[in-house]
Amino acid sequence: MEKSIRHLALDILTLVQKRQKFAAELIDNCLDAYKLSGTADGRLLTHLVYGELRFQGHLDWIIAKLYQGDFSILNEKIKNILRIALYQIKFSERLPDFAVVDEAVKIAKIIHPAKSALINAILRNYLRYGKKISFPSFEKNPAEHIAAFHSHPLWLVKKWINIFGKQETLSLCAANNEIPPLTIRVNTLKTTREELKEKLVSSGLDINETTFSPDGLTLSHVDQPIQKTSFFHKGLIRIQDEGSQCISYLVSPKENELVLDICAGTGGKTTHLAAILKNKGQIVATDRDSKKISELKKETGRMGITTIATQTADLSISLPDSLKERFDHVLVDAPCSGTGTLRRNPEIKWRIRPEDLNNYTAVQKLILGNAALAVKKGGRLIYSTCSLLPEENECIIDDFIKSNERFSLCKPPSLIKPQLWDKHNFYHTYPQANNMDGFFGAILKCQ
Repeated sequence: MEKSIRHLALDILTLVQKRQKFAAELIDNCLDAYKLSGTADGRLLTHLVYGELRFQGHLDWIIAKLYQGDFSILNEKIKNILRIALYQIKFSERLPDFAVVDEAVKIAKIIHPAKSALINAILRNYLRYGKKISFPSFEKNPAEHIAAFHSHPLWLVKKWINIFGKQETLSLCAANNEIPPLTIRVNTLKTTREELKEKLVSSGLDINETTFSPDGLTLSHVDQPIQKTSFFHKGLIRIQDEGSQCISYLVSPKENELVLDICAGTGGKTTHLAAILKNKGQIVATDRDSKKISELKKETGRMGITTIATQTADLSISLPDSLKERFDHVLVDAPCSGTGTLRRNPEIKWRIRPEDLNNYTAVQKLILGNAALAVKKGGRLIYSTCSLLPEENECIIDDFIKSNERFSLCKPPSLIKPQLWDKHNFYHTYPQANNMDGFFGAILKCQ
């Protein structure tokens, strides 16, 4: 029997939870396998998976009130059937309520027949009594209200309230549940932003220029995945959030300078740096994951880049001798909690634990310390994360400077607009303030 779209969504959510996979990759694989790319069913599948992940805490609060038992030990697939159905009933108008309930019961009869009556009872009780279910009061219990209503882990909400205050945390968590813009970076080695914008508009797309990155465009009403278009296949674009694009302008290398990109991943910032350098000079890109290095090499071919040399290296262990004191600029895009990317990767909310932060900060300190050995005198060390937690950002820099007196903080280049850096010369972007993913950056000069 052919699986329904809601059943496919259930399968994806199960893999996200059991195998610690990211939803984006699983959705793309499913769209290709079932030939759903660019179709209404494909858009519905994406809508259901991301909707459930974004609003999981909100949905769980309601379901727990309707379930007469310990919700925490309920079978995870049953939880997901309920979450998907409740998300559709409460947040989507694409299907009548009775049809949503009927579909959920049908899936339960396939997955776990003994629980189909429970699914039916909980959903029908929501239709009868759902409007009477209340959430914690923002005035009396702000952290509990934000966590439940705006669907974030309570421990993270409490941390953010201590950092940003109650109202700003509410705004941040609400923004994290919105669909982020589809932002692309123009490959200026092959075209200009103006030329590409004209071509994209001619193809029927709704396009806007990004405010802070001179190389970015945001796309609206895209019917098919941008990776399936000729613009992508010709290497004219790369999908990249505007906040991430600006990191390369923190580096701002000049032609023929030598750049080291540590933790380069699949090359989002590396390939941008190559474009800023106009394919001149040299960039050495390292990552401990050989698969990511392979993907980076493919990207350099697609985008027409000839100045990137790659190397597999784990700088949490040591810096290879061949890289010591050689570079004008060293970029450390450190592995982190990803708390600035919850709009795009909402599964992170339900995956990360408070104790994980100690592991991240330990690795960040090791990588930054080893990376510093690659900077030549007069060169610069740039540290960035996609985290919104000071432990991974300001605290890492403060600790580093205390034990590395030859490095000092310096101001971001003039290309980075003043709205994006604070009084300490740290770079910050926020979903609720800038409609960008949350990023942090610091520039350190070697004396």
